[in-house]
Amino acid sequence: MKKKAILTACFLALALAAVSCGSETPEPAESGSLPSTEEASSAESTGESEDPEETWYNLPEPELPEMDYGGAPFLIYFGDSVDINDVLGDYFKESALFPAKSFIWVESLNGEVVNDAVYNRNLLIEQKFNIKFSPIQTTMEAYPLVQAGEPMDLVQAKAPYIAETVNTGSWMNMIGFPYLSLEAEYWNKRALQGTVVEDIAYFLPSDFCLDPLANTGLIYFNKRILQENDLENPYDLVYNNEWTLEKFMSLVRAVPRDLNGDGKMDYSDLYGALARYQWRTGLFFQIYFGIGLTFTREDKEQGRVLNFDGNLAQTLIDQMWEVFMDKTICANSWDIKEDMGEEYYETMFLEGHALFCQDFVFSLDAFREMEDDFGIVPNPKFDTKQQEYYQRVYPSSTMFAIPVTVQDEEKTGILTEYCSWLSHNTVLPAYYEVTVKAKRTRDNDSVAMLDIVRKSQVYEFGEMYYTHIPHYVWDAFTLRNFANKVLASEKFLGKRLARYVKFIRNAAE
Repeated sequence: MKKKAILTACFLALALAAVSCGSETPEPAESGSLPSTEEASSAESTGESEDPEETWYNLPEPELPEMDYGGAPFLIYFGDSVDINDVLGDYFKESALFPAKSFIWVESLNGEVVNDAVYNRNLLIEQKFNIKFSPIQTTMEAYPLVQAGEPMDLVQAKAPYIAETVNTGSWMNMIGFPYLSLEAEYWNKRALQGTVVEDIAYFLPSDFCLDPLANTGLIYFNKRILQENDLENPYDLVYNNEWTLEKFMSLVRAVPRDLNGDGKMDYSDLYGALARYQWRTGLFFQIYFGIGLTFTREDKEQGRVLNFDGNLAQTLIDQMWEVFMDKTICANSWDIKEDMGEEYYETMFLEGHALFCQDFVFSLDAFREMEDDFGIVPNPKFDTKQQEYYQRVYPSSTMFAIPVTVQDEEKTGILTEYCSWLSHNTVLPAYYEVTVKAKRTRDNDSVAMLDIVRKSQVYEFGEMYYTHIPHYVWDAFTLRNFANKVLASEKFLGKRLARYVKFIRNAAE
């Protein structure tokens, strides 16, 4: 099938998503139709200029052989362990837009735009290659199944889980795997840069599953509180390259007030910010990566090496303690959970008790019914000299691995590549353009900010592999001393890092 015919079928399928489940009068908001190119250009006018074809997902069809697999199964593992509540723990309830596995396989059409885009995508692939999507749904983890010789084409699982089992030889190197074009737009170049050792990568995300996008951090702000306090607009600060840590903190300091007049700050008062405190999901790591700091970097000889900037890290720790650890200025998720329950963190922002709220893309669903208007901005830069924004992807996001029990490498490569490309052109716009941008945001500026966020994702080897580095960096924050906790432990951390580099190299032999 030629590119034009396939894309026509894809977008037609997407446009028909809402009526495909048999509803006689579908809601317009659930129609699943994409905006016109003219509307798209208008929506993008406030952001960075882009190639229209890139914006509208018209990527060329990959050059793959025409194959007929005679009804063979496409075996994809996504056991119960990949659900969003398991990935992020009890702290995150069903505010997530979609669990990871819902981007891969759904049982039927139901009129919801992403669900039906996934269903129609799978149907097109089944028809094109004469295969049958065959999900492996089990409470068993993938590694024991691979060790037992269970045939599988593809595994979808949390990145740290795959990383922790690399030394068992269960996974195949995705670099150089037949037909995978890992530099293509529908794969994730930043994930490859952040996790590769030499020319070896055992797990990567693609647009076949949008879980990493959903789990990308960002910052929300309340427009009413901003206007009532006559404060600078964060949008303008971003556009003028002035959205820095110093500006962020000055805005946070400007608004806290004891609204009920009882002489103390409680959850009925107004805070400058709400910040998640947990080391994995918290604001400190979001800002740490946001100002350009990392844990590791690629090295031609050693694979990966430590990459600390002690002076900048200590400066960050000092500044964050002055503002975000002051409980009269900022309320943190740990205290809120202990006092009010874990769901109240997002409720506080929804009810207008904070100017800023640190959260994730998937949190847009929790704020959908918010009475006050809200906006979205990326993590701040350290200063105006910083060239790019950086957004940390939650390290336990779901990614793909190819098990050594794959029966036909060419078949797995062809289908995975085609699924990733076709998802970019259909499921990604259904989720990102329709569900996230059109239905969850409140203005075109938020749309532009989301594009910045999506293009500036950060993936860190030291977080996905169990190197202990995040634990030491987090302890440095809690103890307020980066040198004594991290720099003094570089020898130990370097050995831990070298251990995983060795595992990766050995597994590739």
